[in-house]
Amino acid sequence: MCYYITATLPKGTKLDSLKPILEKFGMDFSLLKNPNITSQLRPNEIYLRATKSYCDCNTTLGSRSITPEYNKILKSQKVRSLRKKQWTDEQIHLWILEKINNKKPKGHDNLTPIEKDIEINNWINFLTKVFDNNKLTRVGILKHWYSKGLSNEDFLIKNTERISVKKLNSNILLNLEDDVLYEFHPFS
Repeated sequence: MCYYITATLPKGTKLDSLKPILEKFGMDFSLLKNPNITSQLRPNEIYLRATKSYCDCNTTLGSRSITPEYNKILKSQKVRSLRKKQWTDEQIHLWILEKINNKKPKGHDNLTPIEKDIEINNWINFLTKVFDNNKLTRVGILKHWYSKGLSNEDFLIKNTERISVKKLNSNILLNLEDDVLYEFHPFS
């Protein structure tokens, strides 16, 4: 179906007070009800649709991450046959990396380098600005490939990465992994 970027905020966050910032950076942050995902969040967390886009398939967020493709190839019949031929884990690892590097990237190619930079800078500026005048303690970002709808998709959040917004850079955003909750906070 589609990639979607969702978000988390502390329960009790006054979304109306964030509207000027959300509008400035083209964000949505509308509430979502997905019992599967909310059951994996802290009890004092709300779950939201981050962007205003129809979908986020063309997002630059996570565009350098090879983890989903790597895992898909690792589980393939070809790798099973390489193991039967006595290939070592290192040889298989190098073969997978070569295969990924030779494959033409999908999705993000219809954006120019300038458009990619604009999107990444928009996210960096948004996450920085949202902490400036608000009393937020965290903002979570989650990217997932949805095969169902936003309210009934059933998947596991692999883990939570906590990152200070002061250390945020384009490299972090370009390497976001699917199904990992990236929690940004204003602390050092």
